[in-house]
Amino acid sequence: MENIKTANLSEQVQKNIEPFLLDILNHCKEDVISIYVIGSAVTKDFHPKYSDINTLLVVKEIKVPLFDFMATLGKRYGKKRVRAPLIMTRDYIDRSLEVFPLEFLEMKLIHQLVYGEDVLKNISIGKADVRLQCERELKGKLQHICQGYIKAMGNKSALTDMFVGSLSGYFPEFHGILFLFDQKLPKEKGAVLSAVENLFDIDLGVYKKLLEIKSQDTHPSAESLKEIFEKLYRVLDTLIKKVDEFEIKPA
Repeated sequence: MENIKTANLSEQVQKNIEPFLLDILNHCKEDVISIYVIGSAVTKDFHPKYSDINTLLVVKEIKVPLFDFMATLGKRYGKKRVRAPLIMTRDYIDRSLEVFPLEFLEMKLIHQLVYGEDVLKNISIGKADVRLQCERELKGKLQHICQGYIKAMGNKSALTDMFVGSLSGYFPEFHGILFLFDQKLPKEKGAVLSAVENLFDIDLGVYKKLLEIKSQDTHPSAESLKEIFEKLYRVLDTLIKKVDEFEIKPA
C-alpha cells in the first residue's frame, strides 16, 4: 500500500489516516519527500472523540494546485478529525529552525514517519533559540490568562473554555524547558508534567486538574475556577523566572 507505515498507530488513527495518505500519494507522489503523523495521534494521549489527527507533508517544491487539492480533501476527512497538513519544503524547514524552535522540537519528538525520507532525524535545534521562544510564549500565556480572566467577568463557561482550550499549548514550552536543562523529553502529558515538577520541585497539579476537566468534560465551580487562575498565575510566574535566569553555556 504505497509503502505507508502506520502499523504503530492506533487502530482508529490508522482507519482515518490511511485513505487520506493514499489520496495524497495518488495525486502527487512524485512531489512528496516525506509524510509524518505528528502530535497526540502518535501518543497514548490520543482521544478518538476529541483529538485531531495532524500531519506534516514535506514536498520538493510548493505548488499552488497542491493547496487546491488539499482543500477538496477537507470536506471528506474533516469529520474524521484529519486536519489540513502542514506543508513545507526541506529548505523551509532548514531556514525556520531558529524562528520556530519549539514547534520543530515538538515535531522531532512526537512523530511517526509514515512515508518517505526522515528529514526530521538530523535537524539541529539551538538552546538559545529555545530559551528565547520559551520566555516569549510563557509571558504571552500569562498575559492571555490575565486578560481572559478579566474579560470573562466571572462567566464560568468562558473561563473553563479559556483554561481548557489553551491547555495543549503549554506542553511545547514544557518540552522546551526540559530540553534546556538536558532532561529526558517524555511524549505523554502526564509524564511531561512529572518531569518538570521533579526538575524544579514545583507543583503542576493545576495542569493535571485541567487535563481531568478536559477528559471528563466537567464544569468547575466559580470558586474552583478562581483557584485554577491563581495557581496558573503562580506556576507561570515561577517558570518564566526559571527560563529568564537560564544561561546558555559557551560551546
